[in-house]
Amino acid sequence: MAHFRRTKRLVTVITLGLGVLITFSANAGQESARLAVERFHDTLLSVMKEAENLGYEGRYEWLTPVIKESFNLPFMTSRSTGRHWKKASTVDHQALIDAFTNMTIANYASRFDGYSGEIFEMVEVTEGPRDSILVKTKIVKDDGEKVALNYVMREFDGQWQVIDIFLKGTFSELATRKSEYSSLIRDGGFPKLIARMKEKTETIRNKNQE
Repeated sequence: MAHFRRTKRLVTVITLGLGVLITFSANAGQESARLAVERFHDTLLSVMKEAENLGYEGRYEWLTPVIKESFNLPFMTSRSTGRHWKKASTVDHQALIDAFTNMTIANYASRFDGYSGEIFEMVEVTEGPRDSILVKTKIVKDDGEKVALNYVMREFDGQWQVIDIFLKGTFSELATRKSEYSSLIRDGGFPKLIARMKEKTETIRNKNQE
């Protein structure tokens, strides 16, 4: 009986210890994800404040390493092409990733082209599905309007990176792209999708250089 009680206590201690470790790990993950988003937002604000001096090309150059670090662009590319990704060759994979990456950076360099007192507000960090973490934020405009930007984060090799963004808190960027890209692939295969992404990138560049 004494042996049974000692064993029961040991099991209890181990269980409690594991619970503490799991909680600590989850909290550490949430903190890392939050810091990753805050670093990204800090860069966006810096770019916005220097937007006029930098110009489009300068903003693009400044944002490139930060976006590549903050976002897992290869993962996002594969998810945005859905089931078609498995059918693509290694060469197509790299071409898709390159085109998707350039278009993503171009979009940010174009959208964040000035500063009028905006701030980013951290709202909440919670656990998400499939080992992800949801970082909920808002961008507060100079007129007080708040727009929700919710980041879905996942850990890759010890680094928490963005894998999707819910614009206005409800619209998944990846889901929107997946619908568009699937249609393009069905119509003209991967060459058509790659060409469309390159075309959008060039259109953004030309518009910002007028």
